Amino acid sequence: MNREVGPRTRNNYRNWLNIFSEYLIERKYINENPTIGTGKLKEQSKFRKPLSQSMLQTLTNYLTKNDKDFLLAVMLEYYCFIRPKELRLIKIQDISVKNQSILIAGNISKNGRTATVALNDTIIKMMLETGCLTSPSSYYLFGNDFKPSETKCTINAINIKWDKVRKALGFGTEYQFYSLKDSGIRDLANQAGIVTAKRQARHTDISTTNKYLEGEDMPLPEELKHFKGGIK
Repeated sequence: MNREVGPRTRNNYRNWLNIFSEYLIERKYINENPTIGTGKLKEQSKFRKPLSQSMLQTLTNYLTKNDKDFLLAVMLEYYCFIRPKELRLIKIQDISVKNQSILIAGNISKNGRTATVALNDTIIKMMLETGCLTSPSSYYLFGNDFKPSETKCTINAINIKWDKVRKALGFGTEYQFYSLKDSGIRDLANQAGIVTAKRQARHTDISTTNKYLEGEDMPLPEELKHFKGGIK
């Protein structure tokens, strides 16, 4: 059966099978690794691009003036790396101002694990300004007008709204709502290190975090800058 998956997904399957096969060989369940000779497929660069600092500022200025409710969704994507499908399922009760965190329950997260992500001071301030935290705790954070509501926003509401904003600002189609996550991981990794970015992104492996970073965006370890080798 042909599942028609892309090169990256196929390579991920191969890597998992390779590790599992080595485990079986070690315990003498099988004699040969079936992945030997299969090789990896070449992965194409992502069409999606992260936003530059000037684009982020332009976006912030536009939404501050025209739509602060959607600006909150934008901030949560950029600072907290919360997937769009998860954003629409967050409820007021999941937010803790005291701990400055949002709980992402396992039943709504992509990997099925419950985790918390940090809310920085900028997001807390925006939540207080919009008044969203005064809504009943059972309300979804984002209804169809991106205000708290008894009903969650539709599946395509975020992308539809982003498309309108993107066109209004003259951003190309390569700048998608998920580009905010790319941009946020880049900026956090450069400022606080890739390990911190990995934690906020809820990645189980740092190699996953690396995939969100373009070559020029990769933070340079301080150890490399001050490394003293044998050639003086």
